[in-house]
Amino acid sequence: MKDIKSGKNMLLIFMALIIVVVVIVVAPSVYQSYREVFNPNPDSDKDGVPDKDDAFPDDPKEWEDSDGDGIGDNADNDDDNDGILDSQDYLPYNDGAIRVEIEKLRINDYLVLNQPTGKIYATVSIDDHVYLLPEEGIKELNIDQDETVNWSVTHNIDDKIGYHTIKINLYYKDILNRDKQIDINGEDNDKNTGKNLVIEYYIGNSIGHQYPDGSTYKISDGSDDGNDSILFEEKDARIYFRIVTVEAKE
Repeated sequence: MKDIKSGKNMLLIFMALIIVVVVIVVAPSVYQSYREVFNPNPDSDKDGVPDKDDAFPDDPKEWEDSDGDGIGDNADNDDDNDGILDSQDYLPYNDGAIRVEIEKLRINDYLVLNQPTGKIYATVSIDDHVYLLPEEGIKELNIDQDETVNWSVTHNIDDKIGYHTIKINLYYKDILNRDKQIDINGEDNDKNTGKNLVIEYYIGNSIGHQYPDGSTYKISDGSDDGNDSILFEEKDARIYFRIVTVEAKE
């Protein structure tokens, strides 16, 4: 009888050990499966951000780390790690750049002896840094019709400065291959100046801010300024453009 009782006790002990092992090994995965089924978006620190989206799932005071430096954005004084304190940074979560886009041009006047096309190029100045568009230097465009060009230039900026000066100039090559300016400023009434566009652009506080507001392009037409006198031989054009705050290029 003692041997039978001893055998039963050993069996019970063995079964208990199996149960313990099962609990230790299987229970966590069962619990995890339960959470995934019945609570698919757990929020361990109860900060309102699901663990899967929380850079600090166990810290209710932090949930994002924009620059990946291990310090949460709420405690970090430089969230984009660009060396500029957030209090002085117009774009505290990003290194910024300005992109100037010229979508379309319409040359309103014959440029060379009634030729139906003209050799066109533009310069874009961002804080006195001058860029040539297109990069190859010259674009042959038809006269008196909208031409899609999709020219753009991106320039990295100092995030501590909110306003940046943008200048856009449009030129053509005359019959002697000289550079002549085309009037794209529809708001200036001086026949000898103001042919270019000058915009004091505010970068905003986030990527995607743009001029003009929304997702449209600004239209400026040099023929709208009334300077069409033959005496001054002014050539006019219409330009479709916008200025956008974007991520800095490397």
